[in-house]
Amino acid sequence: MKISTSIICAIGFLSALPSFAGEGNTVGCLTDDFCNWADLRGKDLSGQDISEKSYEAANLSNAKLKDVKADHVTFHIATLDGADLTGADLHGASFFSGSAQKANFSGANLKGVNFTRTNLGGSNFKGAQIDGATVLIHANLDGAIWTDGRICAAGSFGVCK
Repeated sequence: MKISTSIICAIGFLSALPSFAGEGNTVGCLTDDFCNWADLRGKDLSGQDISEKSYEAANLSNAKLKDVKADHVTFHIATLDGADLTGADLHGASFFSGSAQKANFSGANLKGVNFTRTNLGGSNFKGAQIDGATVLIHANLDGAIWTDGRICAAGSFGVCK
């Protein structure tokens, strides 16, 4: 039986990729600043400074990020469903095309955050700081609790109706 050289190359490439687990990193990230594709479901990162790190396509479902300092963090296409971000400082962070359904952003600093195309259905924004630089283009806000405590109606995209 003849083995294709492309299969051998693919196996060599995959075996050369570093593992996300172990290697001295306690949260499952490749390095301290690179957590792309990491499985961080339910992890407790409360109170940590994760500013300017990358969590692209990471799974942070039900993670505890309470009072975390996360200035300019990248959460593109990441999953933060059910995550607790109470009091988090997310100034300038980007959640582009991610999902944070039923996440708790109460009391968080969301100034300048990019939520473009992010599913925020059922999330809690009560008391969160949102400014003119916060981007909610095509963001799903169905059933979200808005900063003033009202519930966003069905069909709320980009603005709480």
